[in-house]
Amino acid sequence: MIGILPIREAMRMASAQGYDLVEVSPKSDPPVCRILDYGRFLYEEKARQQATKKKQHAVSVRQMRLTLKISEHDFETKVRKMREFLEAKDRVKVTVILRGREVVHKEQGIEMINRIQEALSDVSMLEKEPRLEGTTRLSWQVMLLPLKAGNKGKGKKKKRPQSSSAAAGKKAEQPKKDTAKGDQRVKKSIHEAADKT
Repeated sequence: MIGILPIREAMRMASAQGYDLVEVSPKSDPPVCRILDYGRFLYEEKARQQATKKKQHAVSVRQMRLTLKISEHDFETKVRKMREFLEAKDRVKVTVILRGREVVHKEQGIEMINRIQEALSDVSMLEKEPRLEGTTRLSWQVMLLPLKAGNKGKGKKKKRPQSSSAAAGKKAEQPKKDTAKGDQRVKKSIHEAADKT
């Protein structure tokens, strides 16, 4: 560091050494200049910008469209492609299209999304719960986010929505509550009705 010098003297010192006088920080008071090789300075600046650009990743949203009548092989192919997108740190928007009379069986769309989420649980997580879109042409949509490198196996995984048929099966499996009091009330009302007659 040389200190504060007049411009002419600084330029004379730079040319005497065979270098250039480069203004590094023009907005500071007084402006900061350095004596260096300007060509090399530009090269290093360009290399620094390329390195930061290389570290950045432009997040893009990829789309996958499926129908309920997809074959097993096609389903596996779509899941494999979604896995590639997620490993490349891209988001994946999954759309399960309901055609014709499939609209009546909306729970099958949720089951399809659950299968996809289960197959990709090691590399993705749901952004939001699946939502039903459209008025005449219905479709289930969900956004899958890639897991961060340090979060594999960790982090909060969103609870998968259940289809109504799965929920009905779950209700059937639950043990029945103790209804002894209810039975006593019924017996009591039967006896009261019998006494009145």
